[in-house]
Amino acid sequence: MIYGDVNSTKNALTEEKYKLLADTLTAAGFAVESILYHDEGAARLEEELSRFEVILVWVNPIEQGNDRRHLDELLLKLVDQGVFVSTHPEVILKIGTKKVLYTTRHMDWSADIEQYSDYDDFKNRFLISLGNSKIRILKQYRGNGGNGIFKVSLANTDERSIRVVQATAANEARILSPDDFHQEFRKYFDNEGVLLDQEWIPEISNGMVRCYLTGTKVSGFGYQESNALCPHPEEPESGVRPTSRRFYFSEHCGLFQDLRTMMETKWVPELQKIHSIPDEKMPLLWDADFFIKNVNMRDNEQKYILCEINVSCVSPFPESCIRHIVDKLLSISRK
Repeated sequence: MIYGDVNSTKNALTEEKYKLLADTLTAAGFAVESILYHDEGAARLEEELSRFEVILVWVNPIEQGNDRRHLDELLLKLVDQGVFVSTHPEVILKIGTKKVLYTTRHMDWSADIEQYSDYDDFKNRFLISLGNSKIRILKQYRGNGGNGIFKVSLANTDERSIRVVQATAANEARILSPDDFHQEFRKYFDNEGVLLDQEWIPEISNGMVRCYLTGTKVSGFGYQESNALCPHPEEPESGVRPTSRRFYFSEHCGLFQDLRTMMETKWVPELQKIHSIPDEKMPLLWDADFFIKNVNMRDNEQKYILCEINVSCVSPFPESCIRHIVDKLLSISRK
């Protein structure tokens, strides 16, 4: 299942991001179809989708201004009918929102993190947090592609003013008064929303490692030298580096075996325990993004810092993940 509006001609069986997975599933004996989702067609889709054994969902938390509320309601009905859905909407709410940064704040992968559950809490506490750290990252509850992620700092020209840079427009800084700043972020608390307040990680300049997993096992890696908000080396205070291409590696890549070991033996089991997620409910494909605190650090527990976890629409992905996904689905189909 992928997102497409009423008149869309998109097809997951022919799209580059999913074609090889679809072809491999077909070769393994599965009958694979592409389903387009949009809110207008949600009601009629329930009966159509109930005939499937497995639904693999690739729909972002925010698609063309729409959230996943109606889709997740539909998927939960299908789960109740015995359809296997990945990722399960309840698991998305547990580990696929920015809130996971706060619920796992006691784990080794965590940086300094605060959570604001309502507007008054945010208004009373955030500027104190900013004053202590000078730079903070604010993240909305659910989002993708840099939506609702902001780098916030005290303006150099006037410490009573606040400098705000959004990840989706990293070259455009705005200076706001405290009152205007608070009002601008008020909307993120609508519909029981929260804001997460994470310390700025200067080591973002070391690049980001994306660790892909199938269930509880690592199935590949991605490395990106520069992503949104990465400072320009010649203008660290005001300039940003262009976002670079992500390069993909299999789970056997020697560069990241320390991270693989930490994920499989410690961090994933801890994540599951905190959120009460059994192995069989872990997503068929998900990823965790990490900053590299020190590329030469031998203490693996301190080397990587969690940036976010993605479970709603993980694509593209390394080719190595495909075998793991197919093997997992074969084991499910035999039960």
